[in-house]
Amino acid sequence: MMLPTKYAYLLLLTLLLLLPGCAGQQPVAVAEPPHQEATGLVLSIGAMTGELLSNLEDADPFSGDLADGLIVATFVESNKVTRTSSFGRYLADQLMNEMQRHAYKVIEIRKSESIRVQEKRGEFGLARQQDEIHNEIAAGAMLTGTYMIGHNDILVTARILDNRTSALLASSTVIFPKNKLTTLMLADTASARLHQPQALYMKRIEL
Repeated sequence: MMLPTKYAYLLLLTLLLLLPGCAGQQPVAVAEPPHQEATGLVLSIGAMTGELLSNLEDADPFSGDLADGLIVATFVESNKVTRTSSFGRYLADQLMNEMQRHAYKVIEIRKSESIRVQEKRGEFGLARQQDEIHNEIAAGAMLTGTYMIGHNDILVTARILDNRTSALLASSTVIFPKNKLTTLMLADTASARLHQPQALYMKRIEL
């Protein structure tokens, strides 16, 4: 079936306008949806988890290197290991999720000894105040790491350490993009108050 000449012309013109670079038209840059930045962050942390587990000598969650439990500490800036940010805290939180998802025994060190109930605010089971959390924990390994901020990227190195010997059990390095989400998280920085030793919340690890 042949199209009338004017309809064939209009169809051809439409196809030409849709093709990049045709009729002098340049490809239009489409902004990345905000949720894709969050999804990419989660996927990158998942990839880091996979590399950590693949580097363990014995990755069996019930009888291997991490069978005695794992604690996850906040990631810190590589140039100042007493300073972190929402980015460093989120890395630790999401790695806890990933390790537990792979059936590893993860110990939450921020669990408070009691639940604080506040009207119109909620019920709180996590804390960072020394007098509200247990002073002793039992875990055979620790997952922690550092990050270095570049112009366009964030270089993150994670490591799993043996709590008995401080031996390096596994490590992983992943490059995260510096986008709107990660830049916002990095802007929320905080440092430990080294001039007030009593404010440093420390836990003794039982071996």
